[in-house]
Amino acid sequence: MSTTSSNSGNYEFSQEQNLQFKAASYWMGIMGRLGIFFGGLGCLSALIGNISGLVGGAVGIVVSVWTLRASSAFSRVAASTGDDIEHVMQAVANIKSLYRLQAILIGIVFGLMILAIASQA
Repeated sequence: MSTTSSNSGNYEFSQEQNLQFKAASYWMGIMGRLGIFFGGLGCLSALIGNISGLVGGAVGIVVSVWTLRASSAFSRVAASTGDDIEHVMQAVANIKSLYRLQAILIGIVFGLMILAIASQA
């Protein structure tokens, strides 16, 4: 059951709070762009036979794109007037998806490591 009031969409963060959202967006954007760049390099390393670079690069790109989506939502919080709660909820949803993806990928990698170790025994 939702406890959100009908005027919660009109909530406005203070200037100082908006600066925090803007700074978070900035650094998330940098990390997202760097992740895409290095993920692309990893994918390109597959051309010289580094298949693990392809997998790692592709994962890095996917995670980085999600990071950029969250960055964009945080930026909208700082830039908007009247829709702060909606933009925060979009940012939180993007971050939730990002961390869920990372947990799934870590679980898959851990499982593959166990299989590799078991096959060596």
